[in-house]
Amino acid sequence: MRGKRWVAVVCALASVGCAAGTPPSGGGAAPAASGGPAAPAASVSVSPAVTQPAVLPSTRPKPTATWRSALAQEPVTTPFTVDGVVLVNRVHPLASSYVPPWAGQPNGLAPEASAALKLMAADAKARGMTLKVRSGYRSYAQQASSYANARTEYDAVTLDLYFAKAGMSEHQTGLAVDLTDAAGRRGDAFLGTPEARYLNEHATDFGFIIRYPLNGTEITGYAWEPWHVRYVGPEIAAHFAQHPGLTLEEYLGQA
Repeated sequence: MRGKRWVAVVCALASVGCAAGTPPSGGGAAPAASGGPAAPAASVSVSPAVTQPAVLPSTRPKPTATWRSALAQEPVTTPFTVDGVVLVNRVHPLASSYVPPWAGQPNGLAPEASAALKLMAADAKARGMTLKVRSGYRSYAQQASSYANARTEYDAVTLDLYFAKAGMSEHQTGLAVDLTDAAGRRGDAFLGTPEARYLNEHATDFGFIIRYPLNGTEITGYAWEPWHVRYVGPEIAAHFAQHPGLTLEEYLGQA
């Protein structure tokens, strides 16, 4: 989605909320942490241990079901992957004991994701915008606490659309990050920001995708979250750039 189409969507859907952690009002968020820009570099290397080029969707079986009809698997201590790409959702949860090796790094992000994020923040800064990390890695226990707090504040429908149960959040992998602007806007307040448009248009340039895209709820199970980006690497992200609205589940043949 580019240019005027993005503006039209924002105007038409200003009442749409976000996914897996922040409802439209902006509540239920995890503590924020700063993600500072770094000097631009020519490229970001992709470690095979994190992600490898996946087979393009055209060679995969056509999706035949949504997450609602899929049976949840047992929590695993090693993330479920397809062609080396990690997939964590309501069908493929993580065990409470899973902790990624980079959990102790800044924001708890995988090295490749962290390096790419610095490049993206630097590029946004050069364009007059600010991207800050609001939430990076979240442990199983942190996600459990967030979900428990949300249950006391929101109705069941809101809870289902905007919050992930412990083990079902990809924040536990350290490959996903929630971003905000200089003012720390979230929820509806973030939708119309230059930073939101920037992520929509340029996140894929740095190996990130919008994990819960507009109109993807029937597949992902979550509402649109324009600030939740997931690192998949430059090659895979380039395919997403050519197919706006594509979900990771569809790409991996798991929808």
